[in-house]
Amino acid sequence: MSRPPLCSLCRRPGLRPYFELRNARYWRCPNCGLIQMHPLLVPEGAAEDYAGYDLERYGEFLRAFRVPQYLRDAALIRKYSPGGNLLDVGCGTGEFLDVAERNGFSAFGLEPSKNAYEIARRTHPVVRGELRDISFRDGGFDAVTAWSVLEHVPDPLDFLGRIRALLKRGGVLAVRVPDARGLLPFLALFLYRISFGLFASPLAILYQLDWNYKHLYGHDRKTLRRLMESSGLEVLTCLRENSFNRRSMDLRMCYLPVKPVSRKPIIAALGVVGFLAKLIGREDEIVLIARKI
Repeated sequence: MSRPPLCSLCRRPGLRPYFELRNARYWRCPNCGLIQMHPLLVPEGAAEDYAGYDLERYGEFLRAFRVPQYLRDAALIRKYSPGGNLLDVGCGTGEFLDVAERNGFSAFGLEPSKNAYEIARRTHPVVRGELRDISFRDGGFDAVTAWSVLEHVPDPLDFLGRIRALLKRGGVLAVRVPDARGLLPFLALFLYRISFGLFASPLAILYQLDWNYKHLYGHDRKTLRRLMESSGLEVLTCLRENSFNRRSMDLRMCYLPVKPVSRKPIIAALGVVGFLAKLIGREDEIVLIARKI
């Protein structure tokens, strides 16, 4: 088994095996806690993860769950950036662009998926591609957002360096990433280990191992703060929240690989997990706002 020579974040050796599934091997740094895939399974060019989606039902999920999140996100961003130019990296079908414009921003999108891009570009200025392949004017944005993107990029420090260059001095970055220390990923890993890998579906879904864009890194609040500080970004606020509720799970089950007969007990179990996670402060997503310094 090829062990990573150094941690991608703290640059120290000695990474330990975390889990292996679907040809993906993950390691955890005992020093800083970063979880990283090695070797990286990265699609060549712009991959398509919206192929085969029921985009009408997916849109229902976004409107029912993500848009209320985006409204809270926009309110949080406005505490530190009252308006101006905003770039949404990985803008999907453009729902956050709608919210940003209603909150006083001139919103632009960047999206690698052809299917999602074609929808978003109908109502917003959107460029198709990856951040590393697109040239924007340095210092041209008052805010940049990256919702559920950072865990997918091969080189987070390079990615954040590019974003920092795009921001004006004092401009803000807002990200949402899965929290590897959340109760839900903890239970998924626990079930995988005690079953000797037989009960692997929850872990595969959480790390999106059946998608083109897999999770290449697993962060917690400590590693995310360190990553921001290493990139010249000052953390302003860092919050936890659950990545699901009852309504969102009803809709997600329509495009996740879950048999219909299993949906009701899974939704009930997740409802318990979500309640407990909130009770003990172990929700499974992090929302972080940082400022260019």
